[in-house]
Amino acid sequence: MKKYAVLLACTFLLCWSVPAWAVQAHGEAEGPVVHLMAHLLLLVALLLLLYVLHTRPPDTGLSWRSLKLSLLFFLLWDMDHLFIHWFAGDMYADIRDSGVNLVGDYFVGPRTVLNFFYYLGRFDHLLCVPALWFFTSALRDFCEAIEKRRQSRAGQVF
Repeated sequence: MKKYAVLLACTFLLCWSVPAWAVQAHGEAEGPVVHLMAHLLLLVALLLLLYVLHTRPPDTGLSWRSLKLSLLFFLLWDMDHLFIHWFAGDMYADIRDSGVNLVGDYFVGPRTVLNFFYYLGRFDHLLCVPALWFFTSALRDFCEAIEKRRQSRAGQVF
């Protein structure tokens, strides 16, 4: 019975949903500032964590290396987003003034080197997906190591 209630609820939500666009505004003034502050805070936290794991590694196993790789990819992803937000601030003003619609099928703008880097920077999933893969791999390895410890302790006689 619960399965049908969940299916009915999901069907209801899909029927009454509205489109969600990929580009959404953060608000007037405080939204973008807080968003960029969050990116900077994440950047500092990732750098600090990478520094600590590099200078005082708890272990040299595969799980810790996977965790460091995931942090490195998350760091690159965050730096990519900082660049994209910095560049998009100038670009969106040009789009608003030109009459081009952000949600249209195509956006034709000037072909500059900075626009090319902006285009490449929008492929952030090429950094985020490996980061998540390495992170889940590290968590899986940590869980397996903990389970092995529990099994070895359960076999011991006190």
